[in-house]
Amino acid sequence: MTLPGSEAHSARVEVSVILPVYNGQRYMREALDSVLQQQFDDARAAFELIVIDDGSTDDSADIIAEYARRDTRIRARRQDNAGVTAARNAGIAGARGRFLMFIDQDDRFTPGALQTHLAAYAREPELGYSLAQQRCFLQPGSEVPAWFKLQQLDKPVPGYLPGTLCARRETFVTLGTFDERFPISSDADWFARGRDAAVPMRLLPQVTLERRIHDANQSRHSSVIHRELAQLLGESIRRKRARS
Repeated sequence: MTLPGSEAHSARVEVSVILPVYNGQRYMREALDSVLQQQFDDARAAFELIVIDDGSTDDSADIIAEYARRDTRIRARRQDNAGVTAARNAGIAGARGRFLMFIDQDDRFTPGALQTHLAAYAREPELGYSLAQQRCFLQPGSEVPAWFKLQQLDKPVPGYLPGTLCARRETFVTLGTFDERFPISSDADWFARGRDAAVPMRLLPQVTLERRIHDANQSRHSSVIHRELAQLLGESIRRKRARS
């Protein structure tokens, strides 16, 4: 019997998907399954799933070990709790793929998400990174959080967040990794750096991410987010002035 993922040993690693986990036992099986069910049009291509356990204290480590035993495409690492930004950077450091993608422990990729991004690079080889649409859904039994009330549920909206990002490895060399000074808004800072450096990008029309809305989303920390956004905006302005 051929184990799932064993074909990756004879195929090139095209995409590294990075999944940071901290006490994610509630939803992470859905995130893992949504990645492992991805397929490429090119049978010679493969992906790896890098799972960074950021010091979880629940059953996350057991779930990760269970999946890793079944699927050789999973590469798991545990570290002391340092936050999601540091966990993403740890995944980037160990990635082998030509392209890097990210998913959070409570979200799901749509079928064909990886192939959708790779097709964009085939059409536009000059792209440094691509983003796509997200569709937010409310976790059954949860109320719509106050911070989300002005946004749309169950409709495609542009996803300016790591879960819809696909970037060339070289783009992270050019721009650097996620800035760990911003525990929540490091993605917004990275996108600002990309924009300020005029890195070619494309916002795709397809939905590649299903984002779960519930009472424990990081976005609930609005005061921290506003403080971080003000700081990174100031840094963007200084970068632009330095270039003018």
